[in-house]
Amino acid sequence: MKALIIYDLTGRIWNILYGEEAVPQGLPALFADIPEGERLERIDVTDPEHPEPVFSYLPESDIGRLQKQAGELERQLADTQLALAEQYEENLELREEVINIQLALVELYEGKEA
Repeated sequence: MKALIIYDLTGRIWNILYGEEAVPQGLPALFADIPEGERLERIDVTDPEHPEPVFSYLPESDIGRLQKQAGELERQLADTQLALAEQYEENLELREEVINIQLALVELYEGKEA
């Protein structure tokens, strides 16, 4: 969203207005988009004819770090659940093999008794 930035001749920002479309008369001002995750630090007025906004990145917030950590933990949980499901399937296959071996042993034992 475009913001109207009012600044002084040193580049210090005095006000930022959103949704404003009219430029004030007699005050240095410009329109700029402020990117997400950045903050407007000052206005570079080295060329008074073409002032430029100067941005800096915001430090990551505690909430941002917690959201990343929660996302990583969810990914790890999904990986663990998948591994457990695969292990369960392998155990079922092994159990079936053990049952087949037991049945074969019973048949062999019954065949010797007859």
